[in-house]
Amino acid sequence: MKKQSLKLFAMSLVLGLAAVFAGATAASAQDKMSFETKFDFYVGKQKLAAGKYFFEETSYGKYVLRSADTREVRLVVFNLATKNTAPAESERVLFNRYGETYFLSALFDRRDADGKQLIESGYEKRVRNGATDEKLADEKSKPTKVAVNLARE
Repeated sequence: MKKQSLKLFAMSLVLGLAAVFAGATAASAQDKMSFETKFDFYVGKQKLAAGKYFFEETSYGKYVLRSADTREVRLVVFNLATKNTAPAESERVLFNRYGETYFLSALFDRRDADGKQLIESGYEKRVRNGATDEKLADEKSKPTKVAVNLARE
């Protein structure tokens, strides 16, 4: 009798742990998003090549950005909340464009919800103010916002 109870307990424990891990895997799969750019872009002062990228949320405002091509990984921290001025649009990543130079700016990972924004890097400020060799539409230009849709993986 004691052996049967112990076996039943062990089986219940194994099944319970399997269900917990399966749920965690499903939840993390829901947090995985991808986007693809046809242009190189900066995250801070690091230039990333055009291509497909994956975002995985690690905790509020912290995301792992991984290149599908090179498998390079970066931690991206979105420090600020930003208002969703186009709630009808799908989930998306926003870039600030200065001439032909793009900077990752914001992430809207839920439709009809406010997003998360990166603090403007020192390098982006220098580009915006015309203090670099980057080609700008005009000196001290305001950025053009470029949206790229996110896909749930």
